[in-house]
Amino acid sequence: MKIEILGSGGGEGYPALFCGCKHCRAARKAGGKSLRSLSQTLIDGKLLIDLPADTHMHFMQSGVNFGDVENLLITHVHDDHYCPNLLSTRGTDFAPVLNCEKLHIYGNEDVERLFDGYYKLFPIRDEIRKNIVFHTLTPFKKTNIGGYNVTPLKANHAPEQVALNFIIDDGKTAVLYLLDSGYPFDETLDFIINYGKKFDCVIMDGTMGCNYYVHHMNFEQNKRLKAALDGAGATDKNTKFIVSHITHNHAGLHEEVEACFKDCGILVSYDGMRVEI
Repeated sequence: MKIEILGSGGGEGYPALFCGCKHCRAARKAGGKSLRSLSQTLIDGKLLIDLPADTHMHFMQSGVNFGDVENLLITHVHDDHYCPNLLSTRGTDFAPVLNCEKLHIYGNEDVERLFDGYYKLFPIRDEIRKNIVFHTLTPFKKTNIGGYNVTPLKANHAPEQVALNFIIDDGKTAVLYLLDSGYPFDETLDFIINYGKKFDCVIMDGTMGCNYYVHHMNFEQNKRLKAALDGAGATDKNTKFIVSHITHNHAGLHEEVEACFKDCGILVSYDGMRVEI
């Protein structure tokens, strides 16, 4: 399985668009891995997780054609993870050569509701709308999506909606995707530990850095979760642990975040990071 982290930043990006704090100033000066766009991940070039405003830039930089993507998972409908207005050009003369006729979108019930609400105000062409298909996922109920067994998990995030994390399993490799989420609920952690196979990769929310908020993880919780999964046998020394969703409010430059995870077996993501497992 090939994983590409298209965007590794938190909800405002890093540097944040309007912010002049010391971290944002330092990131603009440093550039490179310290520049973080909105969170988005691509699996094997064909299974996409989330649809932020930075999607167009991500696909240009990746060299992948979004028209080749047939399946899209949405974790939740906060606007840094889901911008349905981006889909208004998926077809007709905007995209006359479309390699996948339909785009299947999977998420909570608010995903379709928000889409329809937006396009009620700004109508989408009928020829485009008919090829966008929505599917509502139920936490802990496995669904086959494009050849992957995808199990949505109940995320500790956004209590006003059913926020989701995912287990993505191609039969050989299993990935645990925990963006956005605070430390997992007991029922979620129990399900993960009892999934029945070891995870080859765990991508964790690191939004809070050295601070605390119940609906995002911090760096110490990242380490604690790794220890819990290792101790339960759900992961092992070959598992790749990656922290992402890094924000300017709670973490410094890329090298500073790496220093926080020195010698603990957790990698720090960056935009364009590619991992093959």
